[in-house]
Amino acid sequence: MRAGNWIALFALVASGMGPVARSNESCDFRADRNTGWDAAGVVRIVIRTGAGDLKVHGNADGRRIDAKGVACAGKQALLDQSQVSVRREGNVVYVETKLPQDGDDGSWGRNEYAYIDLGITVPDNIAVEAVDSSGDATFEDLKSLSLQDSSGDLTLARIAGSLAVTDSSGDLEIEKAGSVRVNDSSGDLDIDDVRGDVLVANDSSGDIEIAKVDGSVTIEQDSSGTIRVEDVRGSVTVNNDSSGDIYAGRVKGDFTVKNDSSGSIGHSAIGGKISVPRED
Repeated sequence: MRAGNWIALFALVASGMGPVARSNESCDFRADRNTGWDAAGVVRIVIRTGAGDLKVHGNADGRRIDAKGVACAGKQALLDQSQVSVRREGNVVYVETKLPQDGDDGSWGRNEYAYIDLGITVPDNIAVEAVDSSGDATFEDLKSLSLQDSSGDLTLARIAGSLAVTDSSGDLEIEKAGSVRVNDSSGDLDIDDVRGDVLVANDSSGDIEIAKVDGSVTIEQDSSGTIRVEDVRGSVTVNNDSSGDIYAGRVKGDFTVKNDSSGSIGHSAIGGKISVPRED
């Protein structure tokens, strides 16, 4: 897990100054990577990033899409290949990193590494799509977000509209969203304060905690780990759970568990019908 100095980085992004590299990670060769584009007429922003930490922040007064970061590498030749680009096609802007290991065959030698820690500011009224391969990532104050992430912890906050996440590994924390759809392979999942519905299509491993949902909560498939859902105005449904305890509390609608292989099922303050498998 990378632990970037995001307070320093984003203070510098906001002020228009260049960013600072992390002091606790290898960075034998480094260079600032700054670029941007005017946001007039843009309806969608697509972000594609490789190794390194990422923070995307929506700005209510934003008129530009700005990317500011630090490239670090083990050799000057690798640093030269580590770049950030912004381009526009029609009404879509693409922000992308290019790293020497992209498409690599795995034959890197000693002291061969490259990554870019990147901060991106965007107007908060433009939809964002993102693909991030590795490193921790934070997305906040956005109109909507569709995200595919391979590894690293994710923090997603204040997404006004729909939020769709596919995450391969690492913990996932969501706070304040319009609606949520999640596919998660491993790591804990924490969802708090959602105005619409929450759908966990699949969760392979890790605990699930969901609270303060104005709509309904549906968990289609959970392989392992505990499930705890509280303060839901709609109904709570768990379709398939392989192992781990399940608890639902303060639910105004129904509480339903259709299939459960192992673990206890608890509930309290359910306003609607309760339907759970009977113990053998």
